[in-house]
Amino acid sequence: MLHDRIRMERSDETWWLANLSSQVETRAALGAREDFPQAAFDFLRETGVCAAPPIGTGQGLSLLRLLAAVGRGDLGVGRLFEGHVNALDLVRRFGSSEVRRKVETEAGEGALFGVWNTDEPGDPLLLEAGWLKGRKNFASGVDGLSYAIVTVPLAAGRQMVLAPLDKAEIDRSWWKPLGMKSSGSHVVGFSNVAPDELALLGKPDDYIREPWFSGGAIRFAAVHVGGMEAVMQATVDHLRRTGRADNPYQLHRIGRMGLAVRSCRLWLDRAAEAWDAAEATGGAPAEAAPLRAVANGFRSVVEQSAMAVLEEAERAVGAAGFNAPHRLERLIPDLRTYLRQPNPDGALSAFAQAVLQGDFEVGR
Repeated sequence: MLHDRIRMERSDETWWLANLSSQVETRAALGAREDFPQAAFDFLRETGVCAAPPIGTGQGLSLLRLLAAVGRGDLGVGRLFEGHVNALDLVRRFGSSEVRRKVETEAGEGALFGVWNTDEPGDPLLLEAGWLKGRKNFASGVDGLSYAIVTVPLAAGRQMVLAPLDKAEIDRSWWKPLGMKSSGSHVVGFSNVAPDELALLGKPDDYIREPWFSGGAIRFAAVHVGGMEAVMQATVDHLRRTGRADNPYQLHRIGRMGLAVRSCRLWLDRAAEAWDAAEATGGAPAEAAPLRAVANGFRSVVEQSAMAVLEEAERAVGAAGFNAPHRLERLIPDLRTYLRQPNPDGALSAFAQAVLQGDFEVGR
């Protein structure tokens, strides 16, 4: 079977990741755009990356390359897989031994996890007498996840709570985005979830503990890099197919896209190095500040570069790229939507401050 061959050939990382991207792309296209990408996640489960993603010490580069490969296949799948990885990493870092065993077992049996931090305006999620009351929005993947880590305010800070989703109350009327439809980021309530079904994770404000909170941005930035590569490849394929790849203006567009994508790949490698250094010291200050600086720089470079790649692709292909079944018709709105991560101005300002303070060596 295909997944048996994948396991056998996994030592060839380049082949394995390319095949993974291709399979994710094919399977993500099987359902309606608004549906949870079940077939793609069935494939990811078969490869073993859902049960045991590379999130341990020294595995930063393997993780970021994996996230980029999934994103290259499909950005909606990449968004949900990154959330699953984030959840497993938070459990690894802050969970009790009991919670870690439970999550490891559930993930091994195919359960998917998410992390939801954004409260529904006017109805924030609270913990009252052990019961969750209120709602979360941007609850990505709720239609296909088994559990989510949600944050609730306590006197001492925001507390992470691991909650099952089998009784979640889902409001699907809100999520009508330009792109990323398959991420299903609906509004979710938890009033029917009993206290004994919940598990506290870590201490208040562990969720925003640095450098892992800011540094974790390297994960979604890696997915964006994969999306950029997909946009470029779809553009080059179109130009070759239509006999326009040798046009001097198109060559310039291809060249500029290639420079942008390759630059972001180099940043991805640097981000992985900074993550591993911080992991090796348990987030000690000497490595924490550089990780935060690299993460803010990485996400800023990726956002600017991806927007440039999208512009080049749209000009190169023209109106044909906006018409299904052209691959760009899905990639363009997905990447433009996914790029809108919170506080990009703050990330760039924080990176500049890191340069001024010597936490990031520009010449390195």
